[in-house]
Amino acid sequence: MARKFDRNAFILTMIFIIFCLPILLSVTRIGREETRQFSIYNTGWDGTSTLRTQLESQGFEFHPIISTLNTLTRVDTMGVLALIGPTIFFDPTETAALAYYIMRGGSVIIADDFGRANDILGLINSVIAPFLNNINLSALGIESFPLAGIKINQSLLCDPLSNYISPVMPIIRSFHNIPGGPDVSGLSSVITSFPSSISFLGYDAEDDRTFWSPNINLYVNNESVGSINGMLQSSNLGWLESDIAAAREGDLLRSSGEWNGTFGIMLPLGLAGAGVGNILICSDPSIFINELMEQPTHDNAQLASILFNWLDFNNSRTIYYDESHLSSAQGRAALSIFDPFSYISMYLRYVDSFTMFPLLAPLFPFIAFIFLRRRYPKTRGPSPLLMTKIKQRRSRSFFAAKMVWYLNYQQFDNAVDLLYKRVKRRLQKKFGITEDINSDTIIELLDEHYPDKFNLKEVDKTLKRIEFVTQKSRKISEEEFTDLVLKIKDLEDNTTKSNM
Repeated sequence: MARKFDRNAFILTMIFIIFCLPILLSVTRIGREETRQFSIYNTGWDGTSTLRTQLESQGFEFHPIISTLNTLTRVDTMGVLALIGPTIFFDPTETAALAYYIMRGGSVIIADDFGRANDILGLINSVIAPFLNNINLSALGIESFPLAGIKINQSLLCDPLSNYISPVMPIIRSFHNIPGGPDVSGLSSVITSFPSSISFLGYDAEDDRTFWSPNINLYVNNESVGSINGMLQSSNLGWLESDIAAAREGDLLRSSGEWNGTFGIMLPLGLAGAGVGNILICSDPSIFINELMEQPTHDNAQLASILFNWLDFNNSRTIYYDESHLSSAQGRAALSIFDPFSYISMYLRYVDSFTMFPLLAPLFPFIAFIFLRRRYPKTRGPSPLLMTKIKQRRSRSFFAAKMVWYLNYQQFDNAVDLLYKRVKRRLQKKFGITEDINSDTIIELLDEHYPDKFNLKEVDKTLKRIEFVTQKSRKISEEEFTDLVLKIKDLEDNTTKSNM
């Protein structure tokens, strides 16, 4: 007969595996850090370990976030939050924690192309909106900053004029200092890889309408000073390829209807003067990977230093690096099961979600206890033994059936009690005793009728033990049960089955 599936046992097994695998994988070194793209622990070509080494040499200290962004609600130092290449969904509690962090003066860099950055850019738009109206634009040299929102376009930026190997790897040679942003005038070239571009939600005050555009217009003395795409811009022959899959296969022909011209891939929002943190939007996280940071003929490494020092306007020298929203590269996803971070992050994400709220945090241990207790295997008592089942087996007495029933469920205390009661009943019947008897009564009967057959001290000790076990419902081992059964059987055979 097939065994019934035990859901609670399965859940407990999975919890056990989740807790034990990180330890096993870490100790045995089976886990591979290089499976996760953009990880500071990834020393492969698509990791960011070079970025970490470079910034640490400049005095920065990295604090990886491996649970959720809810951790930001508990930090005291307002440093730089690095969200580079996120591919895992940001839940609403995380976006709330990010907003709280920025409002307290924490800076953030969001570098993404086709991942999940737009999940939180909507929040960024809401956060910066009230501050844009309060910024002293004249102090920045401009009069109008008609920006209502930002997003990553998620089309592939191609540049046939300035690129490395292929148009899908544009080389940026056009740098523009944005008011309030970092100084990038000393840079000559930055290499990218499969970048997207930044789109701007512009606002037309005359028509009272909003529209998405690859650029925004700045005005000084009521005169346009030009179209600004961002701090880093492609050549004027760039275009946004909508068929990314075809582009990856080498089909790079621009189609009609696709945007073309100059596109920006980086925008700084210098909001520190308004009491919140600086924000940097970048549409290519690959700028910071090891392969491109180590290019000696390009300025990716220099750009990274400029950006992080600008973001760290309060000189905290602290970088919170988000590892919790990174995943393995396509083709290596199966290797993530050997990554200890996968399991640690899963557990800490659950803990963080419950403990970020002051009212829920004290209840977390009790919630965890109740959850596990409901699934902890319980000792099953014997199922009801029906007389109808016994009658169907006429060759077996009810006593024998009940004894087998107890033994099958390892209810040894009940089995001993059953044998002891039978001995007492037979002694009562043999000696005509109507009232209940106990160990003391039995010893008196043995001393009177069988003075030479038994060691009364040993028998008294055995009976006292049996009464203790049966009255207190104490569990006994199979070995002790066997010993007590033999002694009860000896007592029964030499009293109820023999002549006085």
